[in-house]
Amino acid sequence: MFTHRNRDLISSLVLIGVGIIFCIGSVEYGDVRSGIPSAGFFPFVGATILIFLSIIHLISILKNKVDWKKEKFFPERFSLKRILLSLFTLFAYGICLKFFGFILVTFLFMLFSLRFIEPLKWKMVFALSLLTSIFSYLLFEVWLKVPLPHGIFEGMTKWIF
Repeated sequence: MFTHRNRDLISSLVLIGVGIIFCIGSVEYGDVRSGIPSAGFFPFVGATILIFLSIIHLISILKNKVDWKKEKFFPERFSLKRILLSLFTLFAYGICLKFFGFILVTFLFMLFSLRFIEPLKWKMVFALSLLTSIFSYLLFEVWLKVPLPHGIFEGMTKWIF
C-alpha cells in the first residue's frame, strides 16, 4: 500500500529528475543567441520552474509529520483506464496530425478526451472541442504564423481562414 506522503515524495523526486534531464538537454540547443531566445530557452525555463516547484513540494512533504492514511495507488475505480486512454489518444493524435490536419485531429482529440476520459454532456463536449480547435488554429497559424499541418484539407483551411 502507498501513502499520500510516499506518493508525493516519489513524484517530487521523479519530477526533479525529469527537470534536470530537460535542463541538460536544452543546453545543447542554446538559450540566447544575439539577444534573441533560441530553441533551448523555453525548455530550460520550463525545466527550471519544474525543479523549483518540485523542491518546494518535497520540502513541504518532509516537514509535515502527519501520519498519512494508506490507500491504493489508483484511488478511483477507473484511474488506470483513464491514464491508458489518455496515452492512447495522445499517441493517435501524433500519428494522425500530418495526414488529417491540425483542426480536424485537434477537434477529434478534444471530443474524445472530454467525452470518454472525463465525461461531460455532448453539447458541452462539442462546443468546447470546436472552440478549442478553432482558437488554437487561429492563435498559432494566423496570429503567431506557426505553420501547422493541414493534411487532406490543405485548400479548405486556407480558404476559410
